[in-house]
Amino acid sequence: LTEPPYLTVGTDVSAKYRGAFCEAKIKTAKRLVKAKVTFKPDLTTAEVHDDSIQGPLKVGAVVEVKNPDGVYQEASINKLTDCSIYTVVFDDGDEKTLRRSSLCLKGARHFAESEASLC
Repeated sequence: LTEPPYLTVGTDVSAKYRGAFCEAKIKTAKRLVKAKVTFKPDLTTAEVHDDSIQGPLKVGAVVEVKNPDGVYQEASINKLTDCSIYTVVFDDGDEKTLRRSSLCLKGARHFAESEASLC
């Protein structure tokens, strides 16, 4: 299961809430994905925001990246980090604003069975 670089509104997730993972749905997302890229041909690296990238947001993808001069240059993506802020709605109607590190796709394994706690 390959996780997307960011989550979209309406996605079912498990969200960490009061120490437990509870089912929730993403209500709003303030998207911010950072990518570490290597420019070709000089092999310099940079960290850029996804809005500077033309092409698929996928590790290993060869894309066009806007350099500091505003010119698009060929580069490959080494790493993606989702720094977005998500507002989720839990089944009981509660809302909470969380970072991506506190969310996982519903059905993805996010904790050991021995640590499982029911919401």
